[in-house]
Amino acid sequence: MIRYSFRCSLLALALAASAPVLAAAPPITSADDLGTAVSAQLACAGIFVANRTEADVLRDDVHALAPFTRTVALSVDRKAGTVTASAPGTPTRTALYRPAVGCTLTTGDVPLKALKTQAGRLKPLAPLPARPWPQGDTPVPALQAAAEAKLDRAALDAAVSAAFDEQNVGGYPDTRAIVVVQGGAIVAERYAPGFNQSTRMLGWSATKSIMGTLVGLLVDDGVLKLDEPAPVPEWKGAGDPRGAITLRQLLTMSSGLTFVESYKPGNDSIKMLFEAGDMGALAAALPLEHAPGTFWSYSSGTTNILSRIVFEATGGTLEGMTRFAQTRLFEPAGMRSALIEPDESGVLVGSSYGYATARDWARYGLLHLNHGEAGGKRLLSQQWLDFAVTPTPASPRPSYGAQLWLNRAEAGGEGRKVLQDVATDAFMAMGHNHQIVAVIPSQDAVIVRLGWTPEGQKFDWNKYLSQIAAALAPAAPAAK
Repeated sequence: MIRYSFRCSLLALALAASAPVLAAAPPITSADDLGTAVSAQLACAGIFVANRTEADVLRDDVHALAPFTRTVALSVDRKAGTVTASAPGTPTRTALYRPAVGCTLTTGDVPLKALKTQAGRLKPLAPLPARPWPQGDTPVPALQAAAEAKLDRAALDAAVSAAFDEQNVGGYPDTRAIVVVQGGAIVAERYAPGFNQSTRMLGWSATKSIMGTLVGLLVDDGVLKLDEPAPVPEWKGAGDPRGAITLRQLLTMSSGLTFVESYKPGNDSIKMLFEAGDMGALAAALPLEHAPGTFWSYSSGTTNILSRIVFEATGGTLEGMTRFAQTRLFEPAGMRSALIEPDESGVLVGSSYGYATARDWARYGLLHLNHGEAGGKRLLSQQWLDFAVTPTPASPRPSYGAQLWLNRAEAGGEGRKVLQDVATDAFMAMGHNHQIVAVIPSQDAVIVRLGWTPEGQKFDWNKYLSQIAAALAPAAPAAK
């Protein structure tokens, strides 16, 4: 069992005292400031983690992201593993790439040498061995044949094509990957030009669901307790009302903590993701706005507090947290491409920066669909899985569980489901730019859509996913 620890790394402190310090990141006061910061982070990962060309990343990710990124230029130093983003009249920002953990936006809080040392002994997971799907990529003929016999092939192909052809106008790769699994077999798979089975893609806030799963592993281990005060050192002072916040309340976005999620300069979300070297500490320092457990509010800060709890519970180092994610979740689930990028403190940014291939995102969905089992082994308890998809009482709608979105209807009708025309038992990991991993237990199906829908445009989740779901084998009749 992993011992809970709040210790700091003496090695990191020693290096911080002796190594040169980066220039402190300037505060983000304008959209242009935000543009260089987000561009450095995303471009670094696009080039080094996803292994795409600098030109493609600049054109299709950076310049397409938002109006305030259209003048950004990139400088890539492959030897140093850095990407620097610049724009007229705006301070430059730099992100550092480290194999096995991806990219980190530098703020000056930690010296460059210490950042490199944090991940010094970590290695990426080995490629998938030649095994049957889903532990490998080899199709299983019997599963394929059984699945094909039940679905409407023409309708499924048309539905998948529509999600690409209606979105990818003028050659822009908006929808970049779709993988559909039913009956244990991949029944549809398509990629935009420049992307393939090996391309790691950003899940944005779909990463929250993975971080929730890492918390679940520690709860199953008995290391963390759902209904005890969350182990956050900033809340331990006498009389601090935040000391009553439980892990359950953090997981269900009902902690009551202040956090402004909207992405505008000066808001908590921007300060956390693009100015702070320790994102969880920034979020944990915020005051209570509501009594714990009484108010639901979507908060990336809450997830990064959870990330820091996992960090401390797995040894208090980037190496310990990454190895925990690799050995307890990614490798046994077959998700060998998966990684979550860390902040400068070494904590994985569970709110936002998870990368994996489309097939590995599907494998994550399959872990839930298959009742927490993968490769013939149980990874998660049924008790945890049931909790993760139970609507939080603090929310006025039954649409959120524990770091997962739910497709539950409100009492009395279908009116406010997240996906209006998809089965009510569906639940989803969802992220910015319209990333989605939808699990539909009643159809024994997982649907993954990854893409880069720019600001001001829309990907109609309900339209495209419901068309795909309708082409699959229908839901099995309920047992009498």
